[in-house]
Amino acid sequence: MMERLMERGQEIARNAVETHARSIASELRELLGDVAVSLEETKVLVRGRRILQRWLADPALRFLGRSK
Repeated sequence: MMERLMERGQEIARNAVETHARSIASELRELLGDVAVSLEETKVLVRGRRILQRWLADPALRFLGRSK
């Protein structure tokens, strides 16, 4: 019984993390527009020119995802 409860808890947590990652990817697409944003399981990958400069210049990008 405890095993089943643990599995259910892990599944709920995994779904929450995946939902949050999708939300962050969506926000990045809106903010950055012209870059490639992809989602691999729970990792959000951003590819494009001048990403680091944008990230340093815009606090909204640096703290994206922390407010939720």
